[in-house]
Amino acid sequence: MGEAAEGDATAYRHYWELCTLLALRDGLRSGDVFVPGSRRYDNPTAYLFTPAQWGEHRLEFCYLVGKSPEASEALPLVMDELGEALADLEETLKRGDGPVRLNDDGELVIPPLTAEDIPTEAEELHGELERMLPNVPIASLLVEMDRHTGFLDCFTHAGGKQARSPQLKRNLIACLIGLSMNLGLHGMASSCGIPYDVQWYIREESLREANICLVNYYQQLPMTAMFGSGTLSSSDGQQFPTRGKSITARHLNKYFISQGISTSTHVSDQHSTFGTKVIVATHREAHYVLDEILGNATDRARHGHARRHPGQLRPVRLRRQAALAPHPRPGQDHPVSNGPKADCEERFPKAGPLLTKKANHSRQVRLSFLG
Repeated sequence: MGEAAEGDATAYRHYWELCTLLALRDGLRSGDVFVPGSRRYDNPTAYLFTPAQWGEHRLEFCYLVGKSPEASEALPLVMDELGEALADLEETLKRGDGPVRLNDDGELVIPPLTAEDIPTEAEELHGELERMLPNVPIASLLVEMDRHTGFLDCFTHAGGKQARSPQLKRNLIACLIGLSMNLGLHGMASSCGIPYDVQWYIREESLREANICLVNYYQQLPMTAMFGSGTLSSSDGQQFPTRGKSITARHLNKYFISQGISTSTHVSDQHSTFGTKVIVATHREAHYVLDEILGNATDRARHGHARRHPGQLRPVRLRRQAALAPHPRPGQDHPVSNGPKADCEERFPKAGPLLTKKANHSRQVRLSFLG
């Protein structure tokens, strides 16, 4: 570091280049840096309707969702639905014996959903099918999956090496098992004697390609269609504490004692995980979610998406080739009231105090109808 301190700009030039490339990669992923004309890394505003384009598609969209294009007609209907729902909730809370209730502090208590009764015939069939399936070692399962999909061929050498030794697939399987069991490459290498050069094959890009290969094969299976069409996706973030130094770890007292990271996982309605991204825990997840959906490289496009906070994205305003139908999760929206809070509490003594926000009609008109 002495040369750098003395002003020698070329002494550690390769370190500065790596830092620049790392910052450029993060900027492309977040949308702060964009590439005009790129499908995945274009300017984020290029995916949105302009006011003129939204005017052309407004009537068609309102027809598809069954809503009036005039805010003066649509908002009163929504407020009427809210009033009816509050009246039902008020009656339930007054009885005190319904599925939801108020505790001593006036807070709403929603118990867990009761499990559905499984018929005896279904349990017997489940047990019979389970006995027919043998316990397969995970290594044998990976070998069988590679025979059907060839996903191990997606692990290419980072330096462009073409020759592949006969033991490469065995070493790759051992590394994948080690990573999935938190044993790590070093622990697996010590226990199995695999060479360290296999690390040149396992990286973020090759893991993503292998996952895409598996998801595409899974989507073609006949039984997969029973779970859904594969066009609806859902995403959520998970927080994990970290040890040591990490460029993505941050202090966040809500989740971590020290530092941690967030992992954004994207799952389709067919229960296939088509995307996973490690992000900074203090960053907003909306643009990462949009980046993963638009960058989805599987054979099945996503036309609907569910988020914990659906307001983080404005999917209605996306262009037709990237349009997503918002699917909010039940029980995740902030309750709002129509009119003064005192009037609402007088009309609904039990349910009224639960409404913490007032409906902003002008903002709803601007976002939902004017684009």
